[in-house]
Amino acid sequence: MEDVLFIIYRTIVAFIVILLFFKLTGKKDVGEISILEIAVTLMIADLAVIIIEHREGSLFHGILPMILLVIIQFGVSFITLKSQKARNVIDGRPTMIIENGKCHQKNMKDLGYTVDDLYTQLRDKGISDISTVKYALIEASGSFSVFDYETPFSLPIIIDGVVQEEQLDLLRVNKKWLFSQIEQRGYSVENVFICSYTDGELYIEKKE
Repeated sequence: MEDVLFIIYRTIVAFIVILLFFKLTGKKDVGEISILEIAVTLMIADLAVIIIEHREGSLFHGILPMILLVIIQFGVSFITLKSQKARNVIDGRPTMIIENGKCHQKNMKDLGYTVDDLYTQLRDKGISDISTVKYALIEASGSFSVFDYETPFSLPIIIDGVVQEEQLDLLRVNKKWLFSQIEQRGYSVENVFICSYTDGELYIEKKE
């Protein structure tokens, strides 16, 4: 009976710590979870098993690294929320794989993405002909996004006051033109929360 109570007690404690971790990381789909979050999740899960199974070990010594991982994750989330550069390093950026029916072979090589991988993803999307694809990207999460010539394609070109120069290059948008458009609408780049570009049109939302 004592062993049962011991397992129940430690399981509840481990569950609370894991619940705290997922509360701090926010609500996300599986495809939106970053590599860092996956690593932390696996480490916390392993530590939880050790806490539950090892009766001789101190509960505090088992919980401490779990709490530390939660704090690290919270700190990293806060930094990435405030810094675009940190988001680029930790979460990565979307990479163009197909543009106007042609493969970006260099990008595929950089990602270790094979032609077989590409065709598998296209078939999953119900597409059999690359020439019908206007844009296809590998998102920072690793998911595959594809757009045909009839589907509007949009990317954020300003995020939290920071111009996304890589996105400008993908969209073939001139930085000087962007600044003039922002000023004509009565905004400054620093005060823009998000600005996206879709088929020649800008969507702008001001920072609160």
